[in-house]
Amino acid sequence: MSSLDKVDSIFYLIQKYILPVAFLIAGIVLLKMAVVPERVELNNGTVLAVDQSKLFLYSALIFIVVSVVWLLYLLNMIKSMVGYIIMVAMLIGSAVILYLDYATVQEEVKFNNMYAERDIEIKTRIMDIKAAEVAYKEVHGTYTNSMDDLINFVKTGTKMDFYKEGSIPERKITPEERDVIYGDDRPIDKLMTEVEAAILAKKNGNKILDENGKWENFRRDTNYVPVMDAIFNSERYLDNRSKIGGTIPFKAEDMRYVPFTEDLTQLDTASIFKGEIRVPTLMISMTHPMEHPTDGFKVYTVGSIDDNHLRDNWSK
Repeated sequence: MSSLDKVDSIFYLIQKYILPVAFLIAGIVLLKMAVVPERVELNNGTVLAVDQSKLFLYSALIFIVVSVVWLLYLLNMIKSMVGYIIMVAMLIGSAVILYLDYATVQEEVKFNNMYAERDIEIKTRIMDIKAAEVAYKEVHGTYTNSMDDLINFVKTGTKMDFYKEGSIPERKITPEERDVIYGDDRPIDKLMTEVEAAILAKKNGNKILDENGKWENFRRDTNYVPVMDAIFNSERYLDNRSKIGGTIPFKAEDMRYVPFTEDLTQLDTASIFKGEIRVPTLMISMTHPMEHPTDGFKVYTVGSIDDNHLRDNWSK
């Protein structure tokens, strides 16, 4: 046999066996993909390991079996008609299984993205309600379990806002300053208080003598501002809110609902004794609207009826 004939023979064998070998390689690759979980990044940046369904494994095995049957047919180890029937049936079955598995994985990824999105928005809204309840307590001395009252407070209520400039001098008041503030001869045995400094500064054009005898700016003012401006429109609160990750703009009316649903937020209030003092307590709770395959319906809470803390139940 000439060298040209040998080359032709090699090319013939390559053309003859290239497809079944390709199917075999594809089957091995699919088998690896079926065994090794796929890593998917969710909307909240979390990387989730998604296991392929059993259908993907079955499809990989079918590819391998098809390639083996094909090779056996080319080697004349099985009859042509039987080989054709087996290969066609398995190829069709493999294609169907691959499609079903792809659809299953896509549905799982879609579910996880939706679940993560709602998780973030629920946490954000609970933090909004917590801020509103804290402001309500500052004004009324207790929390409220009425969402109507809380919404009305956020929309129409006001809270104290303190303006501070300068620091309290680290010195005692002088006898002359004592006369201006108190008008008596009480002993001067403590450092100047913030109230004393504020009174003196107000009488001296918002300036006060520091411990070195220099005039420094000092001012303490109290104003009442709308709750919306004091909290929810403030740059500081908006920055903290964005760190949680929520994208739904704050609306007072929306506080009553679990995000993306018409399910209601639960507000529970009570009080406990700390020594001889009665202290108000609060618990805010929401339930995730989607049932998690392993965790069921997750409940998010802030605060407790039996204690006066306002910690959440999801932070580590």
